[in-house]
Amino acid sequence: MDPVEKNPLLGAEDLPQSAISPTVSTSYQNPSLHPVLPDISSDVVDGVIQARGHSQYQYMEDPFLGDKDEDEIKIKIYPSRFWILLVFSVLAWFQCVQWNTWGPLSESVNAAFPGWGSETVAMMANWGTITFVLFVTPMCWLMNTKGLRIGVLCCGILVAGGTVLRVISILTNSTTFFTSMCHICAIMVGIAGTLLMAAPPMIAAVWFPPNERTTATAVSQVLNQLGSAGSYLEPLLVRSPSNSTTSEEIRSDIHRLMYIYAGVAVAILVTILVYFPALPPTPPSITSSIERLNFNSSLKSMLRNWDLLLVTLSYSLCIGIPAAWASVLNFSLHDLGMHQNDAMLVGLLSLTLSGVAGLLSGRLTDMVYGHVKISLIVILIADICCLYWFFLLTWGSITVTKLQICVSVVGGFTFSFAAVPLFFELAVENAYPCSEVIVGGLITASNNLVGLLFLLIFFIPNIGYQWVTYLLLGTTAAAFIPLLLVEEDYSRSKIDRHNLLQTSYQPI
Repeated sequence: MDPVEKNPLLGAEDLPQSAISPTVSTSYQNPSLHPVLPDISSDVVDGVIQARGHSQYQYMEDPFLGDKDEDEIKIKIYPSRFWILLVFSVLAWFQCVQWNTWGPLSESVNAAFPGWGSETVAMMANWGTITFVLFVTPMCWLMNTKGLRIGVLCCGILVAGGTVLRVISILTNSTTFFTSMCHICAIMVGIAGTLLMAAPPMIAAVWFPPNERTTATAVSQVLNQLGSAGSYLEPLLVRSPSNSTTSEEIRSDIHRLMYIYAGVAVAILVTILVYFPALPPTPPSITSSIERLNFNSSLKSMLRNWDLLLVTLSYSLCIGIPAAWASVLNFSLHDLGMHQNDAMLVGLLSLTLSGVAGLLSGRLTDMVYGHVKISLIVILIADICCLYWFFLLTWGSITVTKLQICVSVVGGFTFSFAAVPLFFELAVENAYPCSEVIVGGLITASNNLVGLLFLLIFFIPNIGYQWVTYLLLGTTAAAFIPLLLVEEDYSRSKIDRHNLLQTSYQPI
């Protein structure tokens, strides 16, 4: 991509210093004044934002300007950004709980609903990957054109609607109807997941200053993946099959769980309706005040950006199968002699520690600027070591013990998901000035496509589960190749961090 097209603010050495000044000649109150940044790229790409320097904020009245000269704009941050991140993250967490509802209960649902089996459990999770691939484009278009509030509200409606449909089916006492509604719920939850997985970089860009962006992205992504950990708590509410437990009792436990889920989903939806604005009154950074490429131009730009495509390929190979494996982990562990309750502890510990690792990697990236690629390489090496250990256990090369299974699986998940916020940061930086939500949609769509293909393999009769380990190890190792070819580009951060050194943010 042409350097000037990539970063019109920093791409030309003879640009005036005012182009990146923290105090810009414009007004949020009077759109007739100068734009937020000089219009220096209107002829760079066809379709590049109508006036590349014009801000999405310039038509908003800022009540915090007070008596200041209206030709000055101060970059401000708001405490409400933490509320926005919390609400979005809780919704993302709950969506993942619903996506992985049935995997941790595989033995219980087989007893309560005869005929489900591993195929049905895998299909419930696979709906999420299928719908992601089908709906990621229209959903990202929706959020890119209508804003964060509309996009997040649609996600809340889909999740709440799906869980309520499951409850309605319980009232009919029909197992067939309940199964059908579970499939429909999985589809609706999967559609919601398109934005909840793609939008974290956009939440961070719109609401957070540059020295908090990767951390904010990591928080919402980590909460989303911790949904799988939350679902592994389900065996505490749903009994496992035993001589003293009947199928009717297990079915009753599952129905009660469905009622709980519906109540939580509706409460989250009401919270979004009460307060979830699309953007703050004043931008938290220079680049957040600059409009991104429109939807079509973003797609064109991303498809010819080889570094972004390499990051996308590496991410999908590294994360796609571990993310899908979390929904069917019970089956792999069962082959090694671990049953539902043991698998619950392994899954819970794996996903909890992976969340902590994701937060740490995101925060360290914000603190130690400019070393994303080398950090990813180190994380992938550690990940491969853990997966190779698990491979030796499943192959029978070393004696199988519960401790070794736990450490190798927990380590594999931890290092895999620690890489997620770093991949997102590298992708968004390389794609700037493309919209963050569209970039997130691209890399998560590729991730879900790999997960879809992985879960479809479970439908092959009598294939067993040892092949899972081969794919885990092989795809993670293969992710190294495109990652090594990526050239790091921090165009967006160069603009913001340059100004961060010259001015202090004003929290409200």
